[in-house]
Amino acid sequence: MSFRTTFPLVCLAALYCAGCVTTDQTQAAAPSSQFVPVDRIQIQKRFTVVDVNAANFGNEVHRCVPQLGATSKTVVDQAAKLPLPRGTVVSLSNVRASNSFVIVGSRAICLQESTARQPIFAAEIFVDTVSPSGVPPDVTDRWYADLARRIAETGRATAAYVFPNGNAFIASYWIEPPLKTRLAYASEFKKAGRWESGTYDFRFVDPNLSSVATVARNGAKAKTAPIDYR
Repeated sequence: MSFRTTFPLVCLAALYCAGCVTTDQTQAAAPSSQFVPVDRIQIQKRFTVVDVNAANFGNEVHRCVPQLGATSKTVVDQAAKLPLPRGTVVSLSNVRASNSFVIVGSRAICLQESTARQPIFAAEIFVDTVSPSGVPPDVTDRWYADLARRIAETGRATAAYVFPNGNAFIASYWIEPPLKTRLAYASEFKKAGRWESGTYDFRFVDPNLSSVATVARNGAKAKTAPIDYR
C-alpha cells in the first residue's frame, strides 16, 4: 500500500507538514498540562476508531480537537472529501491542541501525545511492521504495548526477539517527523553470541517464537496509516 500526502489550504499562518494540517500557528502553543504525563500513559490494545462521514465529521473533529470548530472552513472542506482515497492519510490539529484527529478512508482516531511530544499509539500499530509469529496473542499484545509505551516516552524503541536456539532478530522502531503517525522500522538477524552484548530497550523471549517478519510497503519499511483503510 502506498501513501500520498495532502496539503489543504487552511490560512495564511498555517503550518504544513506531510499529511497534516495545523491551524492558527500565530496562537500560543498548547500548554504542557494538555499533554499526557509520561508516568500516566495508558496503552490500549486497539485504537478507538470512529466511522466518519459528511454528517458527523465536524462533531467528531471538535470532540478530539476542541480548538477546531465543527463548522470551520478547514473542517467543512475536509468533510467534503470523505471518504479519503486509498493511500491518503490526513491529520487535523491545532498548535494549541495536544490531540490530532487522524483520518484514513472513512475511519478516524483521536491521537494523543505525551509530555515528551510523542504519539501515544495503541499496541496494534506494530502489527505488520517487524512482527513475531508463533507467539500467543496475549504475549504479542504485551510486547507491542511495551514498545508503544517506549515510543510515547522517547519516540524510539529497540527490541531483541530471541528464538529458542539463541538467535535473535534485532528490531528498531522510530517516529519519522514531521508526520507523527509515521512509524518507521528496521530489523537485522543475528546469530547466538553476536547480539547479546548490544543495548536494547526490551528482550522478548518466548519458547513458541518461530519467525519474525519485516513488512515493506512499496519498498519502504514504514507504516504511515495507524489504522486500516475501509
